[in-house]
Amino acid sequence: MTMKIRLKKRAFGAQIVALLVMICGSFGKGEAQICTANNSSNCTLMWLSGVSFKNSAGSTATYSGLNCANTGGLSPKLMTSGAVMDITPGEVMSMTIENTCTYALYVGVWIDMDGDNNFTAAECISTVAAPFAQVAVNSTKTANLTVPCAGSKPGVRIMRVRASYYTFTPSQGCGTIATYGNIMDFEVNVKAVSPPSADFAVPTGPNFIKTPIGFNSTTTSAAYNQKWSFQSATSIINTGAKGRASWPNTGYFNVKLVQQFCGMSDSIIKTVKIDKPTVAPTADFLAASNQVEVFYTTQLFDLSTNGAYKWNWTATSPSGAIVYTSTAQNPVFSFDELGWWTICLTSTNDIGPSTKVCKSSYIQAVPPGEFYLGPNKIASNQGGILYDNGGKGGNYGNGRKTAIDYFQIFPCGAKEIRLKFKQLKLSLGDGGDRLRIYDGQDASGKEMTPAGGITGVNFTMFSSTVFKALSGSMYITFESNTANNDSGFIATWDSELLPVANPKSGYNVDYTTIANGTNLDFVANVKDAQGQVEYDWMIDGTSGYGAKAKVFTNAFYTDGTYQVCLIAKVCNGVDTFCRKITVNTPTDPGFVDFTASNLRPKVGEVVSIKTKTDYASNFEWSIYPATYSFVGGTTINSRNPQLLFSVGGAYTFTLRAWNTPGGRAATEKKIIKTKYVIAVKYCTPVTDMLSSDVAISKVELLQDNVSILENTSEVGVSAYSDFTDQFNDELSYGSFYTVIATRRTNANNANFKAWIDYNIDGTFTDDELVLNTGSIAGTKASNKFRVPDLKDCFEGVTRMRVAVSYGSFSNTSCGVNVVGEFEDYGITLANDKRPPVITLVGNDVVRVERTSNATACWSEAAYKTYSAADPTEGDLTTKVLITSDLDCTTPGTYAMNFGVTDAAGNPSAQVTRTVIVVLDKTPPTLTLLGSDTVTVEQCGVYAEQGAVATDLVDGNLTSSIKLNGKVNTSLVGSYTVTYDVMDAQRNASTKTRTVKVVDTKKPGIFNYGKRIVDNDIINIQLGSLFVDAVNGFDTCNGSISVNKVPGYNGMVNTLVRATYPVTYFAKDIHGNNSVEDGFTVNYRVDDYIAPEITLNTPDTVVHDVNNSYSSQNVSVRDNYSITSKISIEKTGKVNPFTLGLYVETYTATDESGNVSKRSRFVKVVDRIAPTLITTSVNVCSGTPFWAMSDVAVEDNYYGNDELMPLVKVLSHNINIWRAGMYYINYQVVDPSGNRSQVVLRPVRVMYPPDCTNSFLAKEDLTLAEQVMVYPNPTTGLVTFDFALNNASPVHVEITNMVGSKVAEYNFNGGFGSQEIDLGKFGQGTYLINIRNNNEVTTKKIIVAN
Repeated sequence: MTMKIRLKKRAFGAQIVALLVMICGSFGKGEAQICTANNSSNCTLMWLSGVSFKNSAGSTATYSGLNCANTGGLSPKLMTSGAVMDITPGEVMSMTIENTCTYALYVGVWIDMDGDNNFTAAECISTVAAPFAQVAVNSTKTANLTVPCAGSKPGVRIMRVRASYYTFTPSQGCGTIATYGNIMDFEVNVKAVSPPSADFAVPTGPNFIKTPIGFNSTTTSAAYNQKWSFQSATSIINTGAKGRASWPNTGYFNVKLVQQFCGMSDSIIKTVKIDKPTVAPTADFLAASNQVEVFYTTQLFDLSTNGAYKWNWTATSPSGAIVYTSTAQNPVFSFDELGWWTICLTSTNDIGPSTKVCKSSYIQAVPPGEFYLGPNKIASNQGGILYDNGGKGGNYGNGRKTAIDYFQIFPCGAKEIRLKFKQLKLSLGDGGDRLRIYDGQDASGKEMTPAGGITGVNFTMFSSTVFKALSGSMYITFESNTANNDSGFIATWDSELLPVANPKSGYNVDYTTIANGTNLDFVANVKDAQGQVEYDWMIDGTSGYGAKAKVFTNAFYTDGTYQVCLIAKVCNGVDTFCRKITVNTPTDPGFVDFTASNLRPKVGEVVSIKTKTDYASNFEWSIYPATYSFVGGTTINSRNPQLLFSVGGAYTFTLRAWNTPGGRAATEKKIIKTKYVIAVKYCTPVTDMLSSDVAISKVELLQDNVSILENTSEVGVSAYSDFTDQFNDELSYGSFYTVIATRRTNANNANFKAWIDYNIDGTFTDDELVLNTGSIAGTKASNKFRVPDLKDCFEGVTRMRVAVSYGSFSNTSCGVNVVGEFEDYGITLANDKRPPVITLVGNDVVRVERTSNATACWSEAAYKTYSAADPTEGDLTTKVLITSDLDCTTPGTYAMNFGVTDAAGNPSAQVTRTVIVVLDKTPPTLTLLGSDTVTVEQCGVYAEQGAVATDLVDGNLTSSIKLNGKVNTSLVGSYTVTYDVMDAQRNASTKTRTVKVVDTKKPGIFNYGKRIVDNDIINIQLGSLFVDAVNGFDTCNGSISVNKVPGYNGMVNTLVRATYPVTYFAKDIHGNNSVEDGFTVNYRVDDYIAPEITLNTPDTVVHDVNNSYSSQNVSVRDNYSITSKISIEKTGKVNPFTLGLYVETYTATDESGNVSKRSRFVKVVDRIAPTLITTSVNVCSGTPFWAMSDVAVEDNYYGNDELMPLVKVLSHNINIWRAGMYYINYQVVDPSGNRSQVVLRPVRVMYPPDCTNSFLAKEDLTLAEQVMVYPNPTTGLVTFDFALNNASPVHVEITNMVGSKVAEYNFNGGFGSQEIDLGKFGQGTYLINIRNNNEVTTKKIIVAN
């Protein structure tokens, strides 16, 4: 479970200011200049000679060779022409200062962070105290400088470096100082400050108690400061980007990260769940590096699962003599013995320990990584440094040889070795100093340097080249002449290693059954070997045979079966391969044969004879003629002798071989090879005289007008010139070439001849002539010739001899010619090993109808039905041989086999055409339904119309039609639907229909899902974030790009009030312009937020009537306009002397015309209760009187006439028939609801004659005025009050609205109050009819819930 709580602090206003600066800061650039500075004593003898600085991203700027002339002293010198790097406020940058002058200097550094073209003390990042203080003479000093935060504004800013002999203050980045030193300004780009946003990753778990748990900040910067806090935990690391802690108990705990940057901070809290393990750990680990220099260290990292919190490590050396231990989670070990170390780990949690895990041969300790060229040097290091014999600082020596200065890089399991030079400089001299690099274990590998190597002439071309060896090894040689030398080279290499894998051991033998006493060669064939292989041969379990060589030769002297094994060891693995060898004693001859390493050696060249046999142990050689000698320690009885022939000519070889245990008589075999080896010795041609006219000045050899040999020579100087060592061009059998011989002048006729010794026998014969002009007058002789087939030649190195003789004089290959010259050129007759290729025209399988003639149904014709070509010889079609078993009279399957062999004897691959003879060959008739070309709109539906097929023999085959090809209507293109049908005789017909899926529908341009409207106006709030959400969409192809072209006001700027037209263009991927292509949307940036009105009173104001009233002024504010720019209008008037609800409406309008309204309701009310005025009453017994007599009402608003009908008799106790003191209670409620106090009126009833009536009667009072029914409407109960001026009874009748009587009542006259329940009659309207003294009145009452 993760609970995330964000605690944010944002300086919003500062961000807005920064945004405005970013937008507006470029205006006026170049108008203001950075403040000047002056070291009044200039910089004579005192200046910084070098400055370099590097930001946290690694970008570096370096300025060296500085002096008074190229920097500033009396004024600053701008050293850049644009920002050289980005810097961010708060980041730490590195600066290096070099001082090679006469005196120590102080160094001040300022950055104009706020862009005000001035340097303040807050912008000084290097003072006389720190971090540079003084830079001593002839020294270099590096320090870390923190880029200031305060006041920073993004943009290109000046960083000033000021050297001073005397001290200065942080505020003296500008102005004059009486000191010595130079002043330099550099442009840097100050990046915008983004507030830090804290976040980190919680390990997905499960996470266990007591186990160190890591938390990684996911939003880091070099300038950020992080602080971690862990609830109820033991903090291990609580600062930096990686926090680490462990918890002793289970549960959910908070982890808090506070990220600070430039005075801003952000924090985040997340929850981590801690569990208790239920099983023991599973141990595992990883090494920081699996290869380390001996005596150096590397770190191991615990990868154990299930909450391990204890660890037991061991690191064991290859010999076992050193065992290191550790209980740290991620220990560091020193590897103090060469070879492969074994690492073991046991990890423990509360459940218990894990199973011990060991990784053998896991870390390799290799020799130190610095090496020097020299004999027998090999490095297995994954990376290292290589010096020439001069070492780090010296020059290489003269007279170095490749036999001494060589080096092999052979890392274990290298997939790729990369070498480059940190230093490379060879002496120009005569170019005799050469460095060569090979991809391989020795100089037989592929040379990666150019022919002739890297020399003093071309070394600059390779100073930055990375040489890559892919063979698993790299070989380097160096040689130098005895003249000059130079600083040489320093090379570094590193390697990419293959995954560790064992080799696959194996070996090859000619025989697995061998005769007793016969030597058998075991040749190792180890595959997938990573690194150098060590071979250990073993026979029947006993190792140590073969001296660890790749080839092991052995003879077995006891019959039986032997198991011979090869243990192949490499740096990171071993494998064993075994095979059984059977040994027996022969009773008759077995197999024996021999081959020569060179059948055409030159006289004096050594020829090695290789004998192959499965039985012979003794050998005896006889060679004729006897003009040879055995060399290399071999004799007449050697199995594989080496011979040197002293005389040219053919030699016949005789070999007698036998097996000693089997006896010579029974096992001897003789092999004779007549003229097997021809020792080649060419005659040296001779002429009597030399002539510069009858001479050879140039010889050329061309193939297809391309020169493959061209040599110009002196004339009239030498009768014979041997150029065989300089030229050795390859000629292919069967190919055509042109030989050209040229002389400079033609004063005399001459004849030219040229021979090629095709059979390499040392003699030139007439059938080997390639040029024979006869006597010619011209200067050039040429001839096109064909090299014979290999069967008529010999393969190997031979020569071409060119001769010229006078006129028609004799011109023989050896002379003696009377006058002329001879020249020899080396030629190699080579088999290109590239066979010719036969190509069939038409189908590989053809079907034909049976005929009565065996060959009439099918025939092949050169070039029409087949052709053949050779990569070297060209067209060989006419040489193709065809064999066939075709019989057209019988249905069946037949083969036409094609073959051809080129001049070099390379056979082509056999090509076969299958001919099927059938009874019926006429294909069915196939007809498409509908057009053969159909057009479908993209994303539409393709309706397949089908086809019909009929056959003369099989009838209707429509159901057998097979369709191939799919139409994807979602993708525009041309699709082919193929219809295939085949009859019973496999005659086939095919038709195709082309379906063109096209897109002709126009896409649309939308804004938030709605199509844009041309010249539409969209309002944009001033100062808001504008996002142009206009996008293109094609109903079939989805989103498309929209080209947005701003109008006369440019891009939308929400900080400037204006209308910004933007015209939109969109085209789908198929070229359809959108419906709205070219539509313009006008973005009107303005203030659209209406002003805010504050009434400064409640929304409804209650005002007492008859009191004067004045309106309270309102307040107004706006997001954009100032108050003085906002108009306020008031409507509505309040009459404080008349009850009612009055409305005062205020209308506020800002500069942009935004209007807001706010109403104040003024309620003029009467809140003063009326006052009842009455007097006591004297009444004669039995005399009715009017209760309202002498009653009056006084009120602040309502008059007596309005209130008197509202006066109610609340209660009374009067009995007019009996003398006594009584009372009447009155109350009145005015129309405003103000209730008067209850007034008690005394009534005195007296008997006559001692009585008087003191009240004023009203004889004409109506019945309606003397009765009251209330409340109305009612929920049920109503009160019936009456104050009659008579004693007659009161009759009450209640009817509903349809006239039906529902109730009636009779009450005594005079004064009274009765309750009547109308609710029992249900909801509705009722009429209450009241009768008294023949007077009737009616009251309407509504009953409702």
